[in-house]
Amino acid sequence: MASLSLTVVFLGAIAWFVAGRLDEFKRLWAYPIPAFALWLLPPAWLLMTVANSELLRQSLLACDLKMPFLEGLALTMAATAVNQVTPLKGGSGLRTLYLVTRRKLSLARLVAVMAAVTVMTLTTASFFALAGLAWLAFQGRPAPASLCAYFGAATLAGPLAILFLGRLPLRLPAIPAAIIAGWDGVRSTPGLIWTLTRLQVAFFLAWALTNWLSLAAFHARLAPGDLMLYAAGQIHATLLNLTPAGLGVVEAFSVAAGQGMGVEPAQALSAQALNRLTAVAMLAVLGSWGWLYLSRLKVAAKTAANASNKPTPPLDEA
Repeated sequence: MASLSLTVVFLGAIAWFVAGRLDEFKRLWAYPIPAFALWLLPPAWLLMTVANSELLRQSLLACDLKMPFLEGLALTMAATAVNQVTPLKGGSGLRTLYLVTRRKLSLARLVAVMAAVTVMTLTTASFFALAGLAWLAFQGRPAPASLCAYFGAATLAGPLAILFLGRLPLRLPAIPAAIIAGWDGVRSTPGLIWTLTRLQVAFFLAWALTNWLSLAAFHARLAPGDLMLYAAGQIHATLLNLTPAGLGVVEAFSVAAGQGMGVEPAQALSAQALNRLTAVAMLAVLGSWGWLYLSRLKVAAKTAANASNKPTPPLDEA
């Protein structure tokens, strides 16, 4: 109920913001959207989703599960579709439910591994944010010390976790202990750290590309340093997933961050609207496919189980 109220408040705030700057939005929308942005945005979104699917599949190796490509993609599509309409990462709950009930994974182990992968996602985004801040400094533009400190600490979190978590004689609360257990599973799987790191980089670059294209659709072109900082901040903002797909939170960050990068509020908000419309349009097809594919797997597994439990008829006597 609180999340629904918050969603209504954010929607009202967005409507109030647009109404207050209606002339600015009208001027912006009077210009045609470049065709290249509209054509390239769906493939970029799909690339980002495939990278996310591969992150899931590879991380499940730490749970001793080798999931087929199509099953991983279908589960990712279905979970992403649920995230668009439910708060608090409802899609993650669906994914966990599927893996625990359908794939019989240990809930504690799965949550631990997913927590460790989330730390890696934030670490990777923070690294690119630091690279963006360094780019700004190289150009003689101010790089806020608070942002440098925040993203610097977040960047160190991943390597320090890999090196030291679980290897110090400390008794920790339940949540840090779960993350430690996840790191143990990731570390003990040969080559998994390197594989996940490459996939995290691919996911971030695809995320950044979708942002660049959606902003370019409204004639705002971010330089590489600005784009890295902008995209990384969005990923961190999605942690506050109190509304469906972070509705309102991501928009607020995009408007605030964009103003320091020469992006007008109308451009930032319009770009986010285009991003969301692209996701909804893609998920209307691919999310439905994901649900149907997972349903078919469930039916096939049930049929196979029934067949295996069926008694063998006796042989006729000669």
